[in-house]
Amino acid sequence: MKVLFFGLGGIGQRHLRNLKKIQPDIQIAAFRTKGRTFEIGNDLLPDYNSDIVSKYNICTFEKFEEAMKYEPDFAVVSNPTSLHVSTAKQLVMNKIPVFMEKPISDCVDGLGQLLQMSKEKKVPVMIGYMMRFHPCAIKLKEMVDEMRIGKIFSVHVMINSFMPGWHSYEKYNEFYAGMQSLGGGVVLTEIHELDLIYWYFGKPDRLWAVGGKLSNLNIDVEDTVGVLLEQKFLGHKFPVSLNISFVQKYPLRKILIFGEHGKIEWDIIRSEIEVEDLTHNSREIYQNINFDRNSLFISEMRHFVECLSTTKDPITSLEKVIDGHLIALKIKESLNKDIVSSIDSLL
Repeated sequence: MKVLFFGLGGIGQRHLRNLKKIQPDIQIAAFRTKGRTFEIGNDLLPDYNSDIVSKYNICTFEKFEEAMKYEPDFAVVSNPTSLHVSTAKQLVMNKIPVFMEKPISDCVDGLGQLLQMSKEKKVPVMIGYMMRFHPCAIKLKEMVDEMRIGKIFSVHVMINSFMPGWHSYEKYNEFYAGMQSLGGGVVLTEIHELDLIYWYFGKPDRLWAVGGKLSNLNIDVEDTVGVLLEQKFLGHKFPVSLNISFVQKYPLRKILIFGEHGKIEWDIIRSEIEVEDLTHNSREIYQNINFDRNSLFISEMRHFVECLSTTKDPITSLEKVIDGHLIALKIKESLNKDIVSSIDSLL
C-alpha cells in the first residue's frame, strides 16, 4: 500500500507514525513545499536530531504531476485549511481516496463541487473528526438517543485552550490557527465539539455568535467566541450555548446536558461522564482510566484503511459531516456580520 501526504507538520507526522503501526510495510511519499524535516512527536515537541525523510524513507515531490505518477492508494491532506478543498479536488479528479484533516475548509467555495465529484467518481473523502471515535463520545450519543435524562432543556459546551503554547517549534503568529489567510481562527480550529453537537442533535434552526479577537496577541483571527444555537431534537426545541477560546491558559473541555430528570456532564479532559438522575435518585460514572488520546487517531485511520479495502462508506465521510462544518461557517458569518443566521439551506 502506498500513501501520499500533503503536509507533514505535527498532525501529518502523527498520521504517518500511526499508519506505520497499522501497515508496517506501507510506502510513504509527500508533496512538499517546505523544507522542514525534523520530527515532531505526539507531544508536539520537536526532535531536531531526527530527519523524517530518511527515518521513514519518504519519497518527496515538488510538483503535483510528479506526485500523481507515484500512483498512491490514498492521500492524507493535512496542509493548511485554506488549501484543503483545492488539494482534495485534484486528488478526487485523479480517483485517489482522501483522508482530510479537519477542518474541511475556511469558506464555502468549492465545497459543493468537491462533494459532487466524490459522489460521481465514487471516491471516498473522509474527514479526521477523531472525537467521533472517543468511547465517551459514543457513550454520550447512546445516552442522548435513549433519552437517559428525559426531555432535554439545554446544552452547554465549554472549550478553553491556549494556542500560543501548542507548537514550540514555530511562532504562534506564523501557525495556521492564528492566520486568516491560512484558514485559522478558534471556530474552525476547535471544531470537534461542534461536530459532536451536530452528530448528536442535527442542524440547528438558527444561531447567533458574539466575540472576536479579544486578546492582545499578534493574530488576525477570532480567538474567543460565544454562540447560541436554537436546536431541535425529537420534536422539541432547546438552546445550545457554545463558548470557545484558544487564548485561555486554564484548560477546560466540557459538555453539559440538562434534562427533565437531571444532567449529564462529560469532562473531556478527564475522559469521564457523570449522570445525575434526580427523579430516580441515581448517579452513574462512566470513565476511561489511563485514556490514550492517540488511540483516537489510530482508530480513525484504521477505519479509513478498512473502508478502502471493503468499499464501505466512512462514518465521517464528507457527505455525512459537511452540514456540521457549514454550521461553523455560519457561526463565522454571524460573528462577522453581527446577524442571527438561519440554517435553511447550507449548500
